[in-house]
Amino acid sequence: MMIANKQDLRRCVKQAVRRANVVETCFCFDVSQGECGIEAMLEHAAATSLGAEGTPLQRDALEAVCALAALDYPIQDLEKAQAMQAGYDRQGYLAQILRAMRARRVLAQTMMGAEQAAMTPDDRFAPCLLIPPDVFAPGRYGVDYAGVAQRIAQAALAMGARDVQPLCLDEQATEFCLAPLCEDECFVLHVQLQTSEQIAWFTGLMERHDRLRALAHATESIECELIRAASACDRLLVCLTDTSHLQVALDRLGTRFLAYSAGASFPEQMLGRWACAKEAIWQALYAAYLPLARAGYVLSAEAIERDVQRMLGEAYFELHIKP
Repeated sequence: MMIANKQDLRRCVKQAVRRANVVETCFCFDVSQGECGIEAMLEHAAATSLGAEGTPLQRDALEAVCALAALDYPIQDLEKAQAMQAGYDRQGYLAQILRAMRARRVLAQTMMGAEQAAMTPDDRFAPCLLIPPDVFAPGRYGVDYAGVAQRIAQAALAMGARDVQPLCLDEQATEFCLAPLCEDECFVLHVQLQTSEQIAWFTGLMERHDRLRALAHATESIECELIRAASACDRLLVCLTDTSHLQVALDRLGTRFLAYSAGASFPEQMLGRWACAKEAIWQALYAAYLPLARAGYVLSAEAIERDVQRMLGEAYFELHIKP
């Protein structure tokens, strides 16, 4: 379907984003035993303002409201919402959250040595193996990087992980253990970058390891810098944590990035954050498409849907199959 006017464009972009399946790359939760449910959500400090006087404008409270709405639970009657949730067992409730979120894949961070935490019958959950810094503790003759790499590979195999992430970014360990391991085993290396110096070092590492594929997050203050650095390396995928940088990513990367990651620590928070983020994303994309429409460029609903799907998840799967 061709887009005829601004109203059609607005409606098309809004629907494409709201209906898109998503990939969450940073879920800090034990999917096998972690506590979940509306009661647990309400115990989260700021979310308790749902029951207080005034409008729940705090971020945590807003996310809780959006999560309840996405689940079709009554926002104004929390006791009824809890009773509705009680009709599901744990796995059924988690599945309900994933359906409401339109989750295609959720990477649950799982510490090395805690393989059981990754066990779940729902294949929409996938583990991202977290590597603690103590595995690189030096022995009498220094760090046995080859031995550590073998242990990491075995742990990843045990839980079926194809994504690995160091809990702390150690340059030596990454250069001489994780980077070659990910190249050899076809893993995707996830990193959290905190400084401009780390961005410069990591992009240099990508140049030295020409088969390494990586997914990078950065703190808000340097996220635009990471976007600029990633424009020179198609094996480095940026995942935004701040939707306000979406236009910068579009300018530099086209649709080769992930538009959001919730970084949530419990399921309802993940759902609520994605619900809020999708509203920001479609508005930013509408603003990005509008100059094209005004210039007479022919936009189609199908092309917009492909763009949205790539930015909300397909780029992650492309990274895994990239040679």
